[in-house]
Amino acid sequence: MHPIIRAALDAGRGTATGADLLRRGASRREVERAVGAGDLVRVRRNALVEGGLWREARPWDRHDLRARAVGRALGDTPPLVLTHHSALAVRGIDVHGVDDRVHVARIGEGRGRTDKGLASHRPLDESLTSTHEGLLTVTPAVACVQVASHFGGEAGLVSADDALHRGVMTRTDLDAAMAALRPQRWSREPAKMVALVDERTESAAESRTRWALQTLGFRMPTPQVEIFDDVGDLVARVDFLYEDMKLVIEIDGRKKYEKAHDLWNEKQREDRLRAMGYTVVRLTWADLDDLSIVRDKILRGVSLAA
Repeated sequence: MHPIIRAALDAGRGTATGADLLRRGASRREVERAVGAGDLVRVRRNALVEGGLWREARPWDRHDLRARAVGRALGDTPPLVLTHHSALAVRGIDVHGVDDRVHVARIGEGRGRTDKGLASHRPLDESLTSTHEGLLTVTPAVACVQVASHFGGEAGLVSADDALHRGVMTRTDLDAAMAALRPQRWSREPAKMVALVDERTESAAESRTRWALQTLGFRMPTPQVEIFDDVGDLVARVDFLYEDMKLVIEIDGRKKYEKAHDLWNEKQREDRLRAMGYTVVRLTWADLDDLSIVRDKILRGVSLAA
């Protein structure tokens, strides 16, 4: 890779703009050669991402790269701020159930443009923004409310739970964002999200499970419960537990088992729980796309635990 391009990508955490490369001394031909060779991927006009990073990125991580590149390509005249899940992705906060477009808004006033790759929203007050690694974004709380408003409460909950768990926002921040944006004027989804958020949640799959249980009318189980044997040794830390029924719910999320021994250890752990009288219900990421499957598995578990 050309050293000028390499230096620009390093400075931009794997992203660069065509204009910046030219300013640094690369020629248009060198930039196009890098694109043709796959060293650079053009995600939008003037917005470039390091090819290797782009190809290796998991589908749910690519939005970070796209948002960073597009945010830099759009410039700051007039001031633009990353919003919705674009603001969350660049901060490493989980996103789910959203689109691939980069979402932005202007500060103060003005009109934006929306096309296949970019969604521009009504202007925002600067007080709702903050800077992260050189990029102007709305605050995490504002972004979570925006996501719930536009993509539904489940999508908002995945991000809000993760942001709370990581400590990058508080419940007070979320309440303030609700008061500032007043999304109840057009959607009840943000309020449903706020009522369900729980900083103890440790994965997107757990957030989706809680949303599914709420939607299906089940009471909420206790999350992240440690279970000990008769001599006080820790047997397992389970995703959810209905203590009164000794009913455990475990979620096989999209990241959970990365190695073969992870699966073997999980089987041994589950065998010990069953030997102690616990009923274990396993839900997969795919199950959460079909609430009838979730309902049937939970009811089957309740029947076995009775």
